[in-house]
Amino acid sequence: MDEEPLLILGISPEDWAKTPESVQLALLSLFDIMQAQQAQLRELQTLVRELQARLGQTSQNSSKPPSSDPPSARPKEPRTPRGRKAGGQPGHEGHQRPLVPPERVDEAIELRPEACPHCQTPLAPTAPDAAPLRRTQVWELPPIVPLITEYRQHTRCCPQCRELVTAPLPPDAPPGAFGPRATALMALLRSHFHASLAAVEEFCHDVCNLPISSGSIVTSCDRVSEALAPVDTAIQDAVQAADQVNADETSWPTETRKGWLWVAICSIATCFRIHPSRGRKGLAALLGDAYRGIVGSDRLSTYKLYPSGQRQLCWAHLIRNLVGLLARYADETRWAQRMLDRTEDLFFVWHAYKEGWYDQVALQQALIPVRLAMHELLVEGTTLPYPKIVGFSRELLAQWDALWTFSRVAGVEPTNNAAERALRPAVLWRKGSFGSRSATGCRFAERMLSVCATCAQQDRSRFAFITEAVRAAWASEPAPLLVPTP
Repeated sequence: MDEEPLLILGISPEDWAKTPESVQLALLSLFDIMQAQQAQLRELQTLVRELQARLGQTSQNSSKPPSSDPPSARPKEPRTPRGRKAGGQPGHEGHQRPLVPPERVDEAIELRPEACPHCQTPLAPTAPDAAPLRRTQVWELPPIVPLITEYRQHTRCCPQCRELVTAPLPPDAPPGAFGPRATALMALLRSHFHASLAAVEEFCHDVCNLPISSGSIVTSCDRVSEALAPVDTAIQDAVQAADQVNADETSWPTETRKGWLWVAICSIATCFRIHPSRGRKGLAALLGDAYRGIVGSDRLSTYKLYPSGQRQLCWAHLIRNLVGLLARYADETRWAQRMLDRTEDLFFVWHAYKEGWYDQVALQQALIPVRLAMHELLVEGTTLPYPKIVGFSRELLAQWDALWTFSRVAGVEPTNNAAERALRPAVLWRKGSFGSRSATGCRFAERMLSVCATCAQQDRSRFAFITEAVRAAWASEPAPLLVPTP
């Protein structure tokens, strides 16, 4: 007889030997039942812990967006009051709209004082000014009256063959009833300003005095998409030729199934692509099959397509993961809290580097104790009896180099905030439009998002650029340049 059941039941071997066989069999059956119930209890406790952790996920301890936080979510820590009133502080340099030069002024109204308000002495209108001229400029929109161009195509009868000949439209004539500016405006309202078809139609009627239908708006958007196709291709070429990019993805419903909107942003351009896959095919559609630069991203397994030395894992995501582990295992271990303490040291060094206290070499030297402490903690994490911590630690150790690329390569950020900020306008558009319902709609969304984001990076007017691109396309001219050719 195995001694383990006897120890658990508290029966000595001598007493067990004196126990009748029928009673021994009954006790062993009860022991087996008790062992099975204890194993089931442990499984249920693990399941309850897992479900509680899932219910407790928020944007602060997982990758879920802030918009998904329930009302019960813990609010962000309030900022410590600094004892200052809101608004500009004493001594703060004011910022005012600069005055335009006099030649830009449409109407100038000269105002001269007629009498002194103190002693009522008349002031001569031809007297010289005693102080610099005070200029106050008022901006106003003119009444929007559309410019209507009518093409009158005369028809003549050929005296030789008696065929009717109608004069063709000029090469730069718009293909429809609306010109480049009106067409560009409709596309911008529909995409960048997230207006519905009904809202765009109402705006054009009420503000622009343009009689238009929803079908004409859709057609105008398609024409803008066609005009921006070469610009969008140039943007993707520039991103794929960049030394480093930040990439991210979010869901984007399509006509057939759930799709994904991918984004890659470099220093001069931002590229968006919609693809059915969240895997390597989707990433290849964005960056190509042979990208050799550095990719900043989260821990999505798709990005393992690139070696660790070619990646930078997002520390903001890792911090949220650690906060989630802290909430899950706070009563059993302080491992996650010790990791969070080391991340605070990391970002203290990083901010000092950004403020000019360190150069690149000094940054690496200052991070040595942080790296050693974190590596020791991750090794310890692989030995703990907590599956989530073990898996997290093993994954980070396997991608150790990808945690510190920012310290080796100038210009690389330790977070993926650039890509997340680039996705934000697209997420707001998706919430109102519910994605795209056709392949044509997907291409329109990609091109408008890419061009609008890149225009913002280049400090260029979106409306002016899209208008010029549409005009050039209709005149069969080369598309305007937005990014330099790689």
